[in-house]
Amino acid sequence: MIALLFTMISMAFGQSCAEVNSLPERLQVAWVSPASKTVGMNGWFEAVRVADLRAWVREHGGDKVRFLRGMGMVGARGGKWAAKRAYKVTIFDVERQWLCRPIADQEPGRDQKGVTICEARQQKGLWGYKKGFTGCGYIEDTQSGARSLDVLRVRWADASSWGFCVLPLERFLEGA
Repeated sequence: MIALLFTMISMAFGQSCAEVNSLPERLQVAWVSPASKTVGMNGWFEAVRVADLRAWVREHGGDKVRFLRGMGMVGARGGKWAAKRAYKVTIFDVERQWLCRPIADQEPGRDQKGVTICEARQQKGLWGYKKGFTGCGYIEDTQSGARSLDVLRVRWADASSWGFCVLPLERFLEGA
């Protein structure tokens, strides 16, 4: 909540967003979500690049609550319920053209480092990384307040077309 408020204030005073990263034509993305969360065939979800996610874990460690804060999924002081809740990491091989960037108040379809900007209705924070949503195409680490990973959106039907792998969050953290 505080991070979102800070982002909105920063935008109101003209502070610009930092640059997002370029992506290869094909890449792996991960959807981090509560174990019970599902998406319909035409539903969209937020994802981060697997290589960036693994690098984040190597740098910050494998603590579950710290990880969820780093992904903007848990507030800076939150975590008691998150530590008990089951999470999963779903990994997909995707084409860059299937992705969009949730950059607020930007022209949908415009290219941003090889990825189009999402439609207006996709430019808002979804349930996943909402606490760390910046509207800049990346998430904020709610513990440190620092820029975290680039966030992307993809439709389930596209992402799952080549299959996917689901891991419990703890297993992903151990193997990263």
